[in-house]
Amino acid sequence: MKNDHNSKTLKHLKSVIAFTLMRMPMRGRMRAKLAKWGGVIIDNKAFIGHGVQFDTLYPEKIRLHNNVHITSNCTLLTHYLDTTKDGIHFTSGDIEIGENTFIGVNTIICKSVKIGANAIIGAGSVVTRDIPDNEIWAGNPARLIKKRQQ
Repeated sequence: MKNDHNSKTLKHLKSVIAFTLMRMPMRGRMRAKLAKWGGVIIDNKAFIGHGVQFDTLYPEKIRLHNNVHITSNCTLLTHYLDTTKDGIHFTSGDIEIGENTFIGVNTIICKSVKIGANAIIGAGSVVTRDIPDNEIWAGNPARLIKKRQQ
């Protein structure tokens, strides 16, 4: 049991170090390599802008498919408050972002959500529910703006 705790502690520390290094000036592709090292699952190519924050408790619950672009100062949270229990208790969920998806600056992705392929999320949006393929969403909370032409 103690080794399991030590393993989780080292894994968390690795994530914190990787995500702290991501704050330094560098190209977005290098940030993607650090995010992967920190536990985020990245299929192939991804661009991660300056100031992007990944949940350090469960980074392995974040999956970015090929050619995802996450612009500056976005936040991806995999744990959130469980309102079904008294007191303060957290639960976790997966975040999956489909291929060729663009996430605008200052977007917050919270709760367990799946963002479909070829989606666009407008700047400053708060994503709290699943977004289908080929749609443009924006706002707080994010809502459908229009469907993309295929």
